[in-house]
Amino acid sequence: MAGRLLGQGAADLGLGDGAKVSIGTGSGENAQVDFVPADELPEEPPDVVGVFTRRQDNSIFVNETDGGFVLAPNDDGSLSVANATGKISEIVVTAETVVYANLTLEALDEAVAEGVLYQKVEPGTVEEIGELSFVQAWGEMRGDRLLTSVLLYSRPPVISR
Repeated sequence: MAGRLLGQGAADLGLGDGAKVSIGTGSGENAQVDFVPADELPEEPPDVVGVFTRRQDNSIFVNETDGGFVLAPNDDGSLSVANATGKISEIVVTAETVVYANLTLEALDEAVAEGVLYQKVEPGTVEEIGELSFVQAWGEMRGDRLLTSVLLYSRPPVISR
């Protein structure tokens, strides 16, 4: 599998400036780098963190993850999220929700070389969220639903063989 993926804990925005994260290098080894969160995102940890499962009307449903976003290959060559908990959460997107795409994965080679991973985000759209997208959301819990003020997602990974 080509490319590199953030290891356990690396995508957890509860990390502060300079926290150490692990980046899988594809050779079985992980590089430890300092993590610098994007200024655009809230300083507090996200209320819901998980992998996209489906979208219905104005809601996104995610399978919550434990410790970031860890992908593992299946026997058939497909990928699955190794640290999904099975707890499904509903994230309600409103007209006031600010949506960002996470571009951090595009800077992994530079981060491994320099020892610092700067989180990079850009304005995004809910329509771009799909299978194997990692989702993080901040907002207000109302019952079992999160009314989202800020939503961050990763685009699904591109796999080449």
